[in-house]
Amino acid sequence: MVPRIAGLAIIVALVVALRHLDLGRVATSLVATRPLWLLLACASYFAILPLWALLWCLLAPPSHRPSFARMFGVIASTSSVLNTTPMLVGEAAGVVFLVTRAGLERAAALSVLAMDQLLVGIAKVGVLTLATWLLVLPLWMERGLRALSVVVALLLAGLMAFAWGSSAFVRMATRWLPPRAERVLHALGAALAPLRSPSRGGGALALALLKKLAEVIAIVCVQRAFGVMLPPSSAVLVLAALNLATLLPVVPGNVGVYEAAVVVAYGYLGIDPARALAMALVQHACYFAALALPGYWSLA
Repeated sequence: MVPRIAGLAIIVALVVALRHLDLGRVATSLVATRPLWLLLACASYFAILPLWALLWCLLAPPSHRPSFARMFGVIASTSSVLNTTPMLVGEAAGVVFLVTRAGLERAAALSVLAMDQLLVGIAKVGVLTLATWLLVLPLWMERGLRALSVVVALLLAGLMAFAWGSSAFVRMATRWLPPRAERVLHALGAALAPLRSPSRGGGALALALLKKLAEVIAIVCVQRAFGVMLPPSSAVLVLAALNLATLLPVVPGNVGVYEAAVVVAYGYLGIDPARALAMALVQHACYFAALALPGYWSLA
């Protein structure tokens, strides 16, 4: 609830700000961008896809692990759906792609998605925590960090309990569930093996953090494209604001919410609103081009 309220609040803040914004200055900032830095930003965002594919390969059961090329196609398609559809549609599509294109069992696909969401949550908490060390955060971000930390901790506790005690859960479930449901629970427990392996779990977490690092680098490249010479900590703050504002998608593709979060973050850093909006528009365009467009080729 907190992330959704935060997302709606910053949209309202952006709408109010637009009433007093000189759109001519926004257009001037857009025209003056440096193309090379924008290409580097797109390349940094695109690097998320192979890292994501490696992550899902690591989370998939070794006995049914698809090739990297096939998993990359699954990730590209999933990313396109995630960035163009309402909430939960992309997640459901990811499970379908894992089953139909990667050849995973349904239980294994659900486990991969659950572990991926857990790692994404941990990485987001890490970004927000790093932002608190580097800068003094606004009050709404501090509250969002606390709420997100609680949710991630509960998800981690639930998945770890099931990963290590799936047999006990299955035995308890035999009293109420049909045999087919028991088999599904048993398969889910087996597919959560990465949470019981320090090497696989640690490797997956490292890949999740590298994805966030790629986003930070992309944000710095967009800043340089506009001639804004802020310290790298500013990119961490922008990413932290995005992580909170887009946690629960209010609209498909987070259109408006994404731009509002970036504008609010740069406003907190003292950037002129017109330039902040121009940077937000370009940053979202680079993000969409790198993470949504490749999937259309894969789907075709």
